[in-house]
Amino acid sequence: MISRAISLTVAAPVLTAGVLAMSVGAAFAATTSLHADLSGANESKAGDASLTGTAEVTVDASSGQVCAKVTSNVKGAVAMHIHQGAAGKDGPVVLPLDPKTINGAQACVTAKAALAESIKANPAGFYVN
Repeated sequence: MISRAISLTVAAPVLTAGVLAMSVGAAFAATTSLHADLSGANESKAGDASLTGTAEVTVDASSGQVCAKVTSNVKGAVAMHIHQGAAGKDGPVVLPLDPKTINGAQACVTAKAALAESIKANPAGFYVN
């Protein structure tokens, strides 16, 4: 997932991903695996640096399936999304994810093929929030 971030919004306190790193060889595979270290300090509007976590995201461009496994010290999350946007700026939600899966199962959704391919091709242009 990248050279930028996937930012994670989990509750009233918010976490935003640091850098997501694409796994070796993933650019040539149908499924791409991405990783982000999360910190409230990455939030565009002064977040709480004590809030941390990780996001493991897989994108299957052929099926459009996007899955995120998020681990975090944030309690009571009410929302989690993938947004499109540059670092330091808020961007529009492109995929909603189930916040109840934080610290548990993967949250998976099916995106349109063009969106899944965009995330795979330019993960730095997206963030988990």
